Amino acid sequence: MDDGTVCPLCAVGCRLDVGEDGDRAVGRNGPANPDGRLCAKGIRAPSVLDDPERLTTPLVREDGDLVEASWERALDRAADGLRDVRETYGANALAFLGAPHCTNEENYRLQKLARVLGTNNVDNRARACHEEAAGALIERFGYPATTFAAEDLDDTDLLLAVGANPAVQQPVFFDSFVRPAVNRGDATLVQVDPRENETTRLASHHVAPRPGSDAQFLQAVCARLVERGDVDDDFLDERTTGYGSYADAVADIDPVSAAAETGVSADAVDAVADAVADADRVAVLAATGVENDGGATPNALLNLLALTGNVGRPGTGFGLLRGLNNEQGASDAGCRPDGLPGHAALDDEAARERLADAWGVAPPREPGLTEKEALPAFGDDVHGVLVVGENPGVSKRDESEVAERLNALDSLVVLDVFESETTAHADVVLPAAVGLEKPGTVTSLDRRVQRLSPVADPPGDARSDHAILGGLGQRLAGDAFAGGIEDTERELAAVSDLHGGPDGARWPAGEDTLYTDSFATPSGRARFVDPSFDAPTIPEGAFALVVASRAGGFGMEAGDDRLRLNTDDAAALGVEDGERVRVSTLEGDASVDAVAHVTDGIRAGTVALHADAADPLVRAGATAVRVD
Repeated sequence: MDDGTVCPLCAVGCRLDVGEDGDRAVGRNGPANPDGRLCAKGIRAPSVLDDPERLTTPLVREDGDLVEASWERALDRAADGLRDVRETYGANALAFLGAPHCTNEENYRLQKLARVLGTNNVDNRARACHEEAAGALIERFGYPATTFAAEDLDDTDLLLAVGANPAVQQPVFFDSFVRPAVNRGDATLVQVDPRENETTRLASHHVAPRPGSDAQFLQAVCARLVERGDVDDDFLDERTTGYGSYADAVADIDPVSAAAETGVSADAVDAVADAVADADRVAVLAATGVENDGGATPNALLNLLALTGNVGRPGTGFGLLRGLNNEQGASDAGCRPDGLPGHAALDDEAARERLADAWGVAPPREPGLTEKEALPAFGDDVHGVLVVGENPGVSKRDESEVAERLNALDSLVVLDVFESETTAHADVVLPAAVGLEKPGTVTSLDRRVQRLSPVADPPGDARSDHAILGGLGQRLAGDAFAGGIEDTERELAAVSDLHGGPDGARWPAGEDTLYTDSFATPSGRARFVDPSFDAPTIPEGAFALVVASRAGGFGMEAGDDRLRLNTDDAAALGVEDGERVRVSTLEGDASVDAVAHVTDGIRAGTVALHADAADPLVRAGATAVRVD
């Protein structure tokens, strides 16, 4: 039976096909969805195929308006604009912004184009989404990736979910691997999160530290483990470095005082420490909720795993619960300003030599600009931008400022499926195919590389990003960009130590469990870092703001304008359930109106809004708010 293709809507990697009615998907048995199950979002994946709003024809700007053009004219115009910027200002006046829903081959081709033209100004949204956790993993263990295979969670004794709600964010992963580990495998689930959510229902322990204090709580747990001697001495001696300094540092942590500062009981610290000590195999599930404290929480989690020897065995390690369907693969392919394909460093001479052999030119050595750094430089240091499936017109900056920056560019070329806030400012817009319409490979959240099979043709004249980048690349850099997907796949395998394994296997070389013998660090050992924590300061009368994911949770769907408010806080404010309230930044420069939803499901001193409703507050950089 045909095993279909990979769902394009999240990083779990479910296999599906288009149903007979054409607008709904049917699941196919696959490694990520072994019973063929799809989530509600995956079932609706084919709806994009016949969307009448799809871009179907290349557009170029003439006399201020975007008008239809042939592919030859549009590609020539795009290449001329980017070439003129490079010749006038130099290669570093160009920036290349990719997207995690593009295939491995497309992300590889995008970063190749940037580097062949002479710049490392190439980035993708996935890198920023998990910047702190991925960075900690690179420095401490070697790769910014999940260390275990999803199916090996059957062997886990303790699942520690921190800043994550996989029951909503990755529902098929949760139901296929997490729930069975608890219900059939007798694993214990501990959740650390300031509010209750769907994942809480399965948890044996729910710990709700004040927002921003997860790291302090976890460091208290580690201090208790060290104090009691509940550590793996053999693992520490044979496979880690820096433990002596770390042990001295945590000796200064008083778990009871630390617990009080986080707003949880000392009993909670002891309960989690007991659960870790009693478990033979511990696995961490972490998502974007660990990204808000400069890396303190990811580092605390990695310290906990290294302390107890819970890395390098099936059912142990760190799970980076990525969201979009090829977030892992985008960075693996080198679409980032500070690393090469296969997560090689920019100064890795062996990797540079392989790339020079394949491209005819070595990549630049100096790190490039991130998307966050590049955007405010539009029109100043950056004059030409190629955007592939991204929408920098929507960012955490002021909308008028972003529009001004986009208009200041000499050349803006956008590849996308729909018109957007960014295409409105583009000089050239090139219509792209979606994941269900193209070949290539994508990488799941647990490193499994799966092959796509087109289940529909792109509408009108739309083309795959790979084909479009090939046309642009040939105009800008010659025959290095000729060839199809298979040629790019072979080239990627030749230049990256991670790629080129069997179809459907995990990288590297089909290894389900990373670091079984050695870590991918220069010393081959995992490195401890001393605990660090900057206590968040919430002014009197203000509340810590938790922004729920756009995927929602407990009914928090798109368009939800309800403010989750603790019962005691509501009483102190004189606010009743269902009453209209205004939520403002501390400076008063941004506010939103909301409907109070009074609940015991969120801790005192904390409020929560859906991401759509909170957008003006997020743009203003708010982590604390006032409620009137």
